[in-house]
Amino acid sequence: MTRPPIASLKTSILLLLAASVLSAAGIFWSNQQDTEARADLQLQQTALNAAHARQQQGQTEARLIAQHLDAYHALVARGFVGEENRLAWIEAVHLANQDARLYGLTYTLSPRTAAPATLADDLPLKQTRMVVKMPVLVETDLPRFLDALRARAPGLFRVSRCRLARLTDAPPQPVNRPELDAECELLWFTVVADTGTMQ
Repeated sequence: MTRPPIASLKTSILLLLAASVLSAAGIFWSNQQDTEARADLQLQQTALNAAHARQQQGQTEARLIAQHLDAYHALVARGFVGEENRLAWIEAVHLANQDARLYGLTYTLSPRTAAPATLADDLPLKQTRMVVKMPVLVETDLPRFLDALRARAPGLFRVSRCRLARLTDAPPQPVNRPELDAECELLWFTVVADTGTMQ
């Protein structure tokens, strides 16, 4: 039996081993590159999905703003959104007193404070307390005054409380002279405008 010529095959075997090692290294490198590419693709897909979600949210918010912009501007014009319009409130109570044909009034205004959280519902809602005192002839003068004020109100207010008291203990006289004193506490509401939105 003759022995194969190993010396002449040695080069071929070495080349075959080198090719096998290079092939294994290439396969390993390719798998590693594929894994990294898949991870990168997944990150890019996540970023793309997040961008799509932000875009949809932005479009929804833009639609809501466009849908409610006229109502917002109406609230601004009415004096509910923005700074207090104390002068307009004072003028409104005086004109309501005249409309109801009453006998004048006095008022006090307190500084603006935060409205109770139960009313605010996460809005920057503020309230300003106004106490109005006026003489009235009969009890029905007070609701007449409040109705006239609601018709003239340059903003949103709520009657917190009212009270009637006799000016004297004397019996009523048959003349048109006020013998009752009315006092009402009004709360004027405003929302602090966010200058960065809805311009």
